[in-house]
Amino acid sequence: MKKRRIHYNRDFKLKAIQLSYENGNVTQTARDLQISIKSLSLWRNILKKKGDASFPGKGNSISSSEEKKIKILKKKIKNINLKFEIVRNAREFIISGKPFIFHFIAENEKNYSKEFLCKTLGTNTVAYRTWKRGFLTEKAKYKINLKDEINSIFVASRETYGCFRIAAELEKCGYLVSPNTVFRYMKELGIYVSIKKNNQAIKNKRIIRN
Repeated sequence: MKKRRIHYNRDFKLKAIQLSYENGNVTQTARDLQISIKSLSLWRNILKKKGDASFPGKGNSISSSEEKKIKILKKKIKNINLKFEIVRNAREFIISGKPFIFHFIAENEKNYSKEFLCKTLGTNTVAYRTWKRGFLTEKAKYKINLKDEINSIFVASRETYGCFRIAAELEKCGYLVSPNTVFRYMKELGIYVSIKKNNQAIKNKRIIRN
């Protein structure tokens, strides 16, 4: 029995050509759209030679099945591009090992789904969630200890040290913290620098950055 020839409209051909260039692979694009490699290559050559005059024919509508194929392929291309972007940005973390990969995922959850990040970086969501629970607990402990140190230094300075001087004192104790972070924690603690005015100690209403 003679195989029935399938006719594709102009829109489908143009979109198939566009996707083949975006994908950078004629063979894979043809396979995904379930068309012959020969046809897709021919369409590309025709478009190069004739430009806008290519593929004259009846109607420009595209069938639902053809549209579905194109949408699926576009999604595949988008995912490939996203995976490349993630791996490129996570290169240093990947080299450093799994805990660092988890740090990268935590920092980028707002930009990509954690499931997609875990799959792309070769880990699973269960392991990541387990790590994250422990990480957040340690992070909370660290913040509490750091606030205690800030408050102790502040009191020892008789309430005269601002965020820069406290940050310098923290560094001596092994805490590498920026003055901006100290400034934020001082606000959270509600501690302010005391200044002398008319021989009377008063509380300034802002945190002095000294």
